[in-house]
Amino acid sequence: MRNPRPDSPAATRGIGAAPDEEEPARPRWPYVLLGAVLIAGAGLAVRARKPAAAPPPEASTEAPAVLPGDAEPPPPVVEAEAPPPIEELKPEAAGISEADRNKASALAQRLNGRGAVYAADVDLAEDLFARFPGEDPLRDLLEGVLVAKAEQERTSRLYAQAAAHLQRAAGVQPTGTRARAALVQVMLEAEDWAGAESAARAVLSLEPRHRDGLLGLGYALMRQDRNAEAADALQAALDVKDDDAVRALLARIRKGMDDEKGMTEQQLSHFHVRYDGDTHDAVGREILRALERHYATLVATLDHQPAAAIPVILFTREGYYNASGAPAWSGGIYDGIDGRIRIPIGGLSASLTPDMDGTLIHELTHAFVADRTRGVAPRDIQEGLAQYMEGKRLGSELTSEQLKALADGRIGGVGGYYLASLSFVEHLIAQRGMGGVNDLLKAMGETGDVDEAFKKVQGRGYAAARSDWMVRLRQQHGS
Repeated sequence: MRNPRPDSPAATRGIGAAPDEEEPARPRWPYVLLGAVLIAGAGLAVRARKPAAAPPPEASTEAPAVLPGDAEPPPPVVEAEAPPPIEELKPEAAGISEADRNKASALAQRLNGRGAVYAADVDLAEDLFARFPGEDPLRDLLEGVLVAKAEQERTSRLYAQAAAHLQRAAGVQPTGTRARAALVQVMLEAEDWAGAESAARAVLSLEPRHRDGLLGLGYALMRQDRNAEAADALQAALDVKDDDAVRALLARIRKGMDDEKGMTEQQLSHFHVRYDGDTHDAVGREILRALERHYATLVATLDHQPAAAIPVILFTREGYYNASGAPAWSGGIYDGIDGRIRIPIGGLSASLTPDMDGTLIHELTHAFVADRTRGVAPRDIQEGLAQYMEGKRLGSELTSEQLKALADGRIGGVGGYYLASLSFVEHLIAQRGMGGVNDLLKAMGETGDVDEAFKKVQGRGYAAARSDWMVRLRQQHGS
């Protein structure tokens, strides 16, 4: 979101004063289909029209206020599925030595007690099953070891390794859904939407009314911009078991379909763009060209390319506010829950204004950063980097007196937050260049933890980095 126009009430509050809507604390993107809660972490990232000047300063020494966020419910709550206990080998198991039986028994007991699983345990279970393939307890033991190992890897965000172990487990139990459902969870957390769809369909091929499979399929289809299919899958999940969160997500998808009904759609390798074909065909084509240009710029600058196409929806201004629920001062929005960019284009001609061109790269930056960090990037880095990619620089946005006011903490509200976010990103780039920022974004996606990412790349945590920036800002521009 970009800083609000100067006549907006949000632009003139002192630092620390709450905007009209405060953003709730947002978790990262944990999709937990076998345990706990399936949650999408990134909220709405909105861009407002460019102000003529910085908002007037007001005395305050508190931290900048957070931005307005969406009040949408999280995606569905899924009941935990406890792993079945592993049976131990019977004494009369043919041809199995006492030593092998004792090894299998010890491993089964540790697995049933939720103990840690190591690579040597996987090797042992594989060896026992290879030598005695007719023993069902050894088959179950191998599946259990592989699933438990994959769960440890999932929690460490080692998604490729977790997926490999779950695929092996599915091969061990060709008619079982446990490993396949766990693979849905891993693919969703990895934001591999096509992989999640494939895994969910594998679950449903064995058990058509498997609720976790239906939920995973619905969410994966939504993120692939296949809303009608997603709605069918979520409705099927509701038919299995009613749930308020699932119903809310389904209502959200259906509303989006209603908002976009009758629109012209153009699908390219990087974008799915929808707009009112009769009214906005010329501007729609021009926006497509601009999006492709900005996409190439972001790939080169951020050293990252999203795997999936990005949906971009172009609305009339009235339709935009109805569809997005964005603040009245916004000029565009990226939604981290469904991965869509929504922009109002009423009154535009085929020749894009500089402000619209800035909106496109701003919101597209949000999509790139959310994809690179798997939704972990904090709002100040999201908004600061989006402004930086527009070409904004604090020195050209503010006069020396306004810079002093910002450094002294006298520019607040949403406007002050955006300026501070841009300043923080400029500080990070000045320290380690854009390559350092890219390393930081990559580390966020790998660790799932902003503080750990800062420590890994900069040697200091997130709070310490912000403190360093504020000290530097006051030294350079403060009173």
